[in-house]
Amino acid sequence: MSIKEKVTEYDKKTKIGYTLEKIYLFVNPEILSKEGKIYRMEKCGNKNERELVERPYITKVNGEYILEAILNPKDMEISVKHLEGPLNFYGPAAYGSSHEMEHLENNKTQGIPFWDFKYILKH
Repeated sequence: MSIKEKVTEYDKKTKIGYTLEKIYLFVNPEILSKEGKIYRMEKCGNKNERELVERPYITKVNGEYILEAILNPKDMEISVKHLEGPLNFYGPAAYGSSHEMEHLENNKTQGIPFWDFKYILKH
Protein backbone atom coordinates (compact mmCIF):
# COMPACT_ATOMS: atom_id res chain seq x y z
CA MET A 1 0.00 0.00 0.00
CA SER A 2 1.20 3.53 -0.62
CA ILE A 3 0.35 6.71 1.25
CA LYS A 4 1.30 10.12 -0.14
CA GLU A 5 1.84 13.40 1.68
CA LYS A 6 2.56 16.72 0.00
CA VAL A 7 4.51 19.37 1.88
CA THR A 8 5.05 22.83 0.37
CA GLU A 9 8.07 24.89 1.39
CA TYR A 10 7.87 28.58 0.51
CA ASP A 11 10.33 31.41 1.11
CA LYS A 12 8.44 34.70 1.51
CA LYS A 13 11.56 36.77 0.83
CA THR A 14 12.51 35.14 -2.49
CA LYS A 15 8.89 34.20 -3.29
CA ILE A 16 10.13 30.78 -4.42
CA GLY A 17 8.93 27.46 -3.18
CA TYR A 18 8.52 23.80 -4.00
CA THR A 19 6.30 20.91 -3.00
CA LEU A 20 7.90 17.77 -1.64
CA GLU A 21 6.06 14.52 -2.27
CA LYS A 22 6.54 12.00 0.50
CA ILE A 23 5.48 8.51 -0.52
CA TYR A 24 5.32 5.76 2.07
CA LEU A 25 5.24 2.16 0.81
CA PHE A 26 4.00 -0.54 3.20
CA VAL A 27 4.36 -4.30 2.80
CA ASN A 28 1.43 -6.07 4.55
CA PRO A 29 0.02 -2.86 6.01
CA GLU A 30 -2.18 -2.70 9.08
CA ILE A 31 -4.02 0.25 10.57
CA LEU A 32 -3.42 -0.02 14.31
CA SER A 33 -5.67 2.84 15.39
CA LYS A 34 -8.00 5.52 14.04
CA GLU A 35 -9.07 8.77 15.63
CA GLY A 36 -11.75 11.28 14.72
CA LYS A 37 -14.37 11.27 12.01
CA ILE A 38 -14.30 13.35 8.82
CA TYR A 39 -17.18 13.37 6.33
CA ARG A 40 -15.86 13.85 2.82
CA MET A 41 -16.65 13.26 -0.83
CA GLU A 42 -14.38 10.80 -2.63
CA LYS A 43 -14.12 9.61 -6.19
CA CYS A 44 -12.57 6.21 -6.57
CA GLY A 45 -11.02 5.23 -9.89
CA ASN A 46 -13.32 2.24 -10.36
CA LYS A 47 -16.56 4.24 -9.91
CA ASN A 48 -18.17 6.90 -12.06
CA GLU A 49 -19.51 9.06 -9.23
CA ARG A 50 -18.31 10.69 -6.04
CA GLU A 51 -19.53 9.23 -2.76
CA LEU A 52 -19.92 10.46 0.80
CA VAL A 53 -17.59 8.51 3.09
CA GLU A 54 -16.46 8.70 6.71
CA ARG A 55 -12.71 8.71 7.23
CA PRO A 56 -10.55 9.05 10.34
CA TYR A 57 -8.62 12.26 10.89
CA ILE A 58 -5.63 10.35 12.35
CA THR A 59 -4.37 6.85 11.57
CA LYS A 60 -1.50 4.84 13.00
CA VAL A 61 -0.18 2.47 10.32
CA ASN A 62 2.38 -0.31 10.52
CA GLY A 63 3.74 -2.85 8.08
CA GLU A 64 6.29 -5.64 7.82
CA TYR A 65 8.50 -3.34 5.77
CA ILE A 66 8.17 0.41 5.24
CA LEU A 67 9.95 2.59 2.68
CA GLU A 68 9.82 6.37 2.51
CA ALA A 69 10.55 8.03 -0.83
CA ILE A 70 10.86 11.82 -0.89
CA LEU A 71 10.64 13.48 -4.29
CA ASN A 72 12.16 16.96 -4.28
CA PRO A 73 11.37 18.82 -7.53
CA LYS A 74 13.59 21.79 -6.63
CA ASP A 75 16.74 19.70 -6.25
CA MET A 76 15.54 17.07 -8.76
CA GLU A 77 16.29 14.33 -6.24
CA ILE A 78 14.45 11.30 -4.91
CA SER A 79 15.70 9.99 -1.59
CA VAL A 80 14.65 6.56 -0.35
CA LYS A 81 15.06 5.06 3.10
CA HIS A 82 13.73 2.24 5.26
CA LEU A 83 11.61 3.29 8.25
CA GLU A 84 10.55 1.49 11.40
CA GLY A 85 6.86 1.79 12.21
CA PRO A 86 4.30 2.43 13.25
CA LEU A 87 3.78 5.81 11.57
CA ASN A 88 1.09 8.40 12.33
CA PHE A 89 -0.75 10.16 9.52
CA TYR A 90 -3.02 13.19 9.78
CA GLY A 91 -5.65 14.74 7.50
CA PRO A 92 -5.37 13.82 3.80
CA ALA A 93 -2.72 11.14 4.41
CA ALA A 94 -4.96 9.54 7.05
CA TYR A 95 -7.94 9.61 4.65
CA GLY A 96 -5.74 8.02 2.00
CA SER A 97 -4.55 5.23 4.28
CA SER A 98 -8.13 4.44 5.27
CA HIS A 99 -9.27 4.47 1.62
CA GLU A 100 -6.48 2.15 0.46
CA MET A 101 -6.98 -0.28 3.36
CA GLU A 102 -10.66 -0.44 2.46
CA HIS A 103 -9.61 -1.57 -1.02
CA LEU A 104 -7.27 -4.22 0.42
CA GLU A 105 -9.85 -5.54 2.88
CA ASN A 106 -13.07 -5.25 0.82
CA ASN A 107 -11.80 -4.85 -2.76
CA LYS A 108 -14.00 -1.73 -3.01
CA THR A 109 -14.86 1.42 -1.10
CA GLN A 110 -18.15 1.93 0.70
CA GLY A 111 -20.01 5.23 0.43
CA ILE A 112 -23.30 7.00 -0.22
CA PRO A 113 -23.73 8.34 -3.78
CA PHE A 114 -24.24 12.09 -4.03
CA TRP A 115 -27.62 11.61 -5.74
CA ASP A 116 -28.92 10.29 -2.39
CA PHE A 117 -28.39 13.77 -0.93
CA LYS A 118 -31.36 16.05 -0.26
CA TYR A 119 -31.28 18.89 -2.80
CA ILE A 120 -32.42 22.30 -1.55
CA LEU A 121 -33.10 25.23 -3.86
CA LYS A 122 -32.25 28.50 -2.07
CA HIS A 123 -33.43 31.89 -3.25
